[in-house]
Parts: sequence; structure tokens; C-alpha cells
Amino acid sequence: MKKISLILITFLLVAGASGSYGYFVYIYDNNSSSSEDAIVKDEIVEEEQSETPQNQTVSNETEEPEEENLPFERLGIYNCINHDSEQRCWQVHIPDDLDASTPVPLIVDIHGYSSNSTNQRALSDFDSIADEYGAIVLYPDGLTSQNPWDTEAQQGWNAGWCCGRPASENIDDLGFIEEMVSISLQIYNIDSDKIYASGWSNGCAMAQRLAMESSHIFAAVGCMSFYLLMTPVNTYSPIPIMEVHGFLDQVVLYESSVLSVPTNPESWTDPEAVQTGAIENLYEWADLNGCTGLTPDYNDQQPLYSIQGFSNCENNSQVRLMTIFGAQHNPYAKDYAGEGLGMLLPGTQGLVQSSYVVWDFLSQFSK
Repeated sequence: MKKISLILITFLLVAGASGSYGYFVYIYDNNSSSSEDAIVKDEIVEEEQSETPQNQTVSNETEEPEEENLPFERLGIYNCINHDSEQRCWQVHIPDDLDASTPVPLIVDIHGYSSNSTNQRALSDFDSIADEYGAIVLYPDGLTSQNPWDTEAQQGWNAGWCCGRPASENIDDLGFIEEMVSISLQIYNIDSDKIYASGWSNGCAMAQRLAMESSHIFAAVGCMSFYLLMTPVNTYSPIPIMEVHGFLDQVVLYESSVLSVPTNPESWTDPEAVQTGAIENLYEWADLNGCTGLTPDYNDQQPLYSIQGFSNCENNSQVRLMTIFGAQHNPYAKDYAGEGLGMLLPGTQGLVQSSYVVWDFLSQFSK
């Protein structure tokens, strides 16, 4: 009963827009299929981005320990560790003018399926947000997975029933990201009460898994274009959650995640794989956060998007769904710069600055 009003709104929107578009499925490819493969290609990126090592700054007194004392191995623009018998790597962004005497927020931004940390970094605008507001950003790389429709290895995350090898082999992505955060807390001046997670697509599902299983670490999560895909755990302590979704998403449908099922055979027998949609995800998190009310008490209607949600929730948490009316699978301001069919994922052309909306939401909260 509590979903009727939003579902009716969705039906009305579909009726008004369905004549102008159709859904189709494609798998976007990235030839940089693993962290090790990307290291060689991204040596050039490192030189182009800055003459300063990626994890240090010119004017910032926050410096890492001597090379031999680092708790990770530096490989080009990556920091790498051995976790669960796998090499796991990530990139770091530290603003040049960061005040080393002041603890700053930490943002973990997670790439989507078949993408990588370099593409996500170019897409999401969290480098710019960190520069403007003073924060450190971590961009982890997922392990390669096998798409059942071709022979190309694709990077992905074990976010529940999706996606690919990380999910089917139960790769410990959760433990890797927690260890990455723990290492960062050791070597940077980070406010441990202001650790946030974001991500795109499969990375958004991974961010929501972090919210569920690592709620003791993360103060809030806000991400793009996917849903919670795992069974809730009883150790979860409510934290604020925001999901951003394009109403015209042709990869992870606004109404359902059914088009994502083929990327992971494990999900073929899981009914939840075809039932989750943006509105259902909103209500599921509202239930998990103990929010009051049968319908959203927060409604922000803008010409190009709307934000709905619940504000009266346990632990002073909130739940939000941002619907961008004209957006497809890429709700970011920029176009996706990856190779292959991923180039067909246009952003909002700057008309909606969704990453800044997410940051405005995240930055309100601390542990």
C-alpha cells in the first residue's frame, strides 16, 4: 500500500515518455581490463595529470612516510596491496592546497562494471569537489570478471548477486575496501567521522553493500544508477543513503534491474534480481533505516529532476532518491570517456550537476 503513490507517479511518467524512447541492452567494453593492465597504460596519464606524485602535493604538508615504510607498494599512479591472495590497487587524489593541520573527509568513489579507476576519476567530478571543499578521494579498482557474452575480461565488484566473477567467486571486495580505508586513516589526516562512499552502476551497488555491511565505518553513502543487491545483515546500523537514477536508464532500468541479470548466472534463480527498481530501493532503505511514514515526507521538484525521500529515520539518518528525468545510465554531468560502446553513455551535459547534489547530501552527516 505504501508504494502506491510513487508507483502511480512512475506510471504517469512512463505514459508521457514511452513514445519517445525504447530500452536496449549493450555491454560497454574497456580494454584496460585489470589493475595490472591499466598500470602500463596509465603511466602516461600520470605524467599528463601532474608533475607531482599522485599521492603527495606541492604545498601540502601531509606527506606519506618514506617509500620503504609505506603500507602499500606504489606502482605508477596506483597504490597496491596484496589482499586475499590478489593484488588490489587504487588511486588517490589529494588537493594541492589541503590544510595538513585539519582532519578532512574521505570519499571512496567506485567505478562501474567494465570501467576502472581512471575512467571513474575523469567522470565523477569528485576531484573537483575535493579541491573545492577540502577532502581526500580514493578510487579503487575492481578485479576482472568474465562477461558471458564475450571473451573480454571486465573489472567489476562483488556487490551481492552482481557482477560477474567477483560475485560468482565471492571475491572479498568488502575486505579490500575496508583495508584501503584503514591504511588511508594511518597515513593521512582524515576525519574518521566523515568517511563517505559513492560510485556508479555496479560501483553504486558496491557502495550500498558498504553501507549495509560497513555502517560502522561510513557516515553516509550516495551513489549513481544501481540498487542494494544483497540480503540485509543484522549488524547494520542506519546511516543516510541517497541513490541517483536516470529515468531513461537503458542498462539498469528505473523500474527493475532485470537487464543486469545476464551479467551474472548466479542471479538467474534469484527473484530479487528482477524485482528491484529505484522506487522499491527507496522504500527498502526506508524500512532498513526505520523511517516513519507511508509516503515520502521530502519532495524537491526541479525542472530537470526531483528528489524524494524520508527524513524521520533512526540514528538521524535519511533516505533519498534523485530522479533525473532526461538522464540515461550515466547521470553524471560529463560524458563517459571509456572505449567501446561505453562511449554511447552521454551525461547530462552539465545541466544537472548530480555529483554536487550527492556531495551536498553526504557532507551534512558525520558519525
